[in-house]
Amino acid sequence: MSNEKPVPARTGTVLTEALISDLKDRILLGEEISFDEAMALIEIEDDALFEKLMTSAREITLFYHSNFAHLCSLINAKSNLCAEDCHFCTQSVHFKTDADRYHLLPPNTILEAAKINESQGINTFCLVTSGGSLNDQEFEQILDTVRLLKKHTQLHIDGSLGFLTPERARRLKEAGLRRFNNNLQSSREFYKKIVTTHTYDTRLETLDFLKQEGMDLCSGGILGMGESREDRMKLAFELKPYKPECLPINILSPRKGTPLEAAPKIDPKEIIKTIAVYRFILPKSNIKLAGGREAGLGGYQALALRAGANGMITGGYLTTSGNSFEQDQALLKEAGLEMAAG
Repeated sequence: MSNEKPVPARTGTVLTEALISDLKDRILLGEEISFDEAMALIEIEDDALFEKLMTSAREITLFYHSNFAHLCSLINAKSNLCAEDCHFCTQSVHFKTDADRYHLLPPNTILEAAKINESQGINTFCLVTSGGSLNDQEFEQILDTVRLLKKHTQLHIDGSLGFLTPERARRLKEAGLRRFNNNLQSSREFYKKIVTTHTYDTRLETLDFLKQEGMDLCSGGILGMGESREDRMKLAFELKPYKPECLPINILSPRKGTPLEAAPKIDPKEIIKTIAVYRFILPKSNIKLAGGREAGLGGYQALALRAGANGMITGGYLTTSGNSFEQDQALLKEAGLEMAAG
């Protein structure tokens, strides 16, 4: 990176530190930036402007969220073969991988795992299942599980349970589910390159159903699948009308047997820059470092938490391990953040 400035972006916008400050001030006043302005920010290559972008994103984060960060944990409640062909996923029936295979876990098994997480101080627990949709028997069992968790823990219960109908969204909320995850993964244009068994509109439809039923939304994407910077910005603007309470940022962890097993690693600074610009676009969302962050960001995780992110999924993911709760507590401290109580 050079230290020259001002820097003309591809959009024609000439970026200076003063302009970044102006954009930040606009966000603090409750206003918005345009897609072209977001593209100008994501194309920053200059070191000084990169630093200004990060500090500005942190100011926005502290303004809307104070210095509290949200940690949540998840359980891979069903890891069976999935009929979808998402090119990044080891659980697809279309790919030969070494992922564990098992049917939906019993409610009491999930409760035991939830209590362990609660005893560590984690306040949010997410149930995750493979597959496009649960069958009727599985869905009823998930409802029973949610009720059991609400009865025997003080945890916020979230879910990532495939595609929904309005009725299922309503019943999940009535059972006590607080938030539902349905990631868009990338832009509409890029999505068809990584998934062919369902459409982008199918994912948007589930978000629409959740919004109609008043369920909190969790939706984000994966960086490093071969998408462009423009794809990353388009993802954020697709999400913007939905105002997701939580925006998870996953970083591709190339897995043997999947079509993306040879995908090149994305530069950690590119990840951090994307997170910072997302903070400008979606200032009120909790931006969570999620799957792949340990390998994708390495020693830059705390920097990402100082540049727009304000949360993490802790204790591992669906088919990969991750940082321990203690390691993530240390990361929060390094980033100058405190764990949120709610």
